[in-house]
Amino acid sequence: MFNEKFNKKLLTALLEYGIENPTPFQQNCLPKINSGADLIGIAPLNAGKSTLILIAAIHKLKEAFEDAPRALILVSGMDEALAMKSQFDFLSEGSTLRAECAFEEGKINEQNEAIYSGTDLVIGTPKRVLEIYFNKNLNLNKIKLFVLDDAETMIKKAWQGQIDRLGLSLPKCQHLVFAENYDQKVEKLIHKFIVAPQLIEA
Repeated sequence: MFNEKFNKKLLTALLEYGIENPTPFQQNCLPKINSGADLIGIAPLNAGKSTLILIAAIHKLKEAFEDAPRALILVSGMDEALAMKSQFDFLSEGSTLRAECAFEEGKINEQNEAIYSGTDLVIGTPKRVLEIYFNKNLNLNKIKLFVLDDAETMIKKAWQGQIDRLGLSLPKCQHLVFAENYDQKVEKLIHKFIVAPQLIEA
């Protein structure tokens, strides 16, 4: 079972979504995440990494607050962004939290406007998120949670430079990184902005 101290609206949404109990990987990660620790989570497909990211974000942010985003989740492509946004919409239904997506296949002007107008969470690819940041339509000063999902694919797409630029532009915040395997390439991807993270492997 999820901890009874958890956000009650989120617990209700999880049950309605068909999630009554955390996966073993989620159960191991959640106490560390809720403590505010930086974390590297290593687990295979279907271990619940994406759901864990959203649980962490919704639990941390709770309700809408001002217009600058407080969570930035970097994903590997449009399909991943849209899938995560769809799940977020369901799990955050009982709250006022807002999320916007940013990916190369979308119209950047529309994404600029949506993010600039106000959101609590941005889900996007490093390349497009950085473009929006350079356009001065993304305020990173209030970020409390910075997440990299599917680190291996980001390495394959050669997004190291974009991730470095975003990571180093953030205020002090919590960092979560998820991958299927932990190796020197993943370590290189994150070493500039994460110091002494806790490692949890499924």
